[in-house]
Amino acid sequence: MLIGVDGGCWSNRRGYGRFLREILHALARVDRENEYVVFLDPPSYDDFPLRGPFRPVRVSLSQPVSEAASAEGRRSVVDLLRMSRAAARESLDLLFFSSVYSYFPALGRAPVLLTIHDTIPERDPKLHFDSWKQGLFWRAKVRLALSQASLVLTVSEYSKRCLGDFLGVRPEKVRVMYEATSQHLHKLDVVPPESPYILYVGGLSPHKNLATLVRAFSRLRARPTGLRLVLAGAYTSDSFKGSYAQLRALVHDLGLDGEVTFTGFIPDEELCRMYNQASVVALPSLDEGFGLPALEAMTCGTPVVASAGNAMEEIVGDAGILVEPRDEAALAEALDRILADPALAADLSARALRRAAGFSWDRAARELLSVFQETARRAR
Repeated sequence: MLIGVDGGCWSNRRGYGRFLREILHALARVDRENEYVVFLDPPSYDDFPLRGPFRPVRVSLSQPVSEAASAEGRRSVVDLLRMSRAAARESLDLLFFSSVYSYFPALGRAPVLLTIHDTIPERDPKLHFDSWKQGLFWRAKVRLALSQASLVLTVSEYSKRCLGDFLGVRPEKVRVMYEATSQHLHKLDVVPPESPYILYVGGLSPHKNLATLVRAFSRLRARPTGLRLVLAGAYTSDSFKGSYAQLRALVHDLGLDGEVTFTGFIPDEELCRMYNQASVVALPSLDEGFGLPALEAMTCGTPVVASAGNAMEEIVGDAGILVEPRDEAALAEALDRILADPALAADLSARALRRAAGFSWDRAARELLSVFQETARRAR
């Protein structure tokens, strides 16, 4: 088959970009039959390393997709049509969108496989959009994408249920493929840092519920001595709606300026060390379609405290402690248990490593190849 791939998320530093980069690299390792045409904006084209069965196509756009599809922007109709026409010029057997975030209308006759990672914008639009217009454009884009999709791919059984509950997608139209972690992340033998720290990794978006984490941390300052909270994630260049200013103000109001660190974006190699040296990773999101940082922490053998009621229950299982995300006291208690009990921390670390070993990008790629074949057999 000749498979078209929307490469609009290639340069995105958040989970959408990682998903696309990892799954294409995995397909390069396991697929010996298909050929791929990847449609890329100019910055992504210059950064695209894959060759062989992957043929990158440079599409001249007025803005990179990761900027135009941001919380404060909107992709121009002209740019959308340029992507659509580039895809229509190819004799594709299938068009694959790795995220509805970067979707463009499909003009050709090839069946569409559409990935929707979560329904966070539909569940609580106020946490995702700054204006009603942004929400309106998002809903219109998702409706059009779903109308063109032969099948919908998502990344957890939880997200599959949410697709039905919030977008009305029939279960028989959805396929689930779990994500995995980067090869750069693994267990290390590291020297404990002078000051122990609780680590959060991810965006600073409102739905990440970091104000609750900061307030929970304020209850833990007495133990152990020098304990810090490290919030690792881009806050100056992130394309999604952020809450950095509000979090910075909260940290100041609670007198935590010297104890809470905002790192900005962290490369994978440094992130591996940070995961390994952390005493615990805290992920109190109000909602997650998968929760990749939880799996990343588990891959490094670091104990995890994550929120219940979303996909992280499915990913973490009994390898971490799950709490209600809005319960500040429960979050503080869970963190305190791990910090105060080395035996519990060691047990959770061992469980995490065992559970994380069951997730693999190569396995995901082989599953995706089966979904490609199924999609190609379907008409819209």
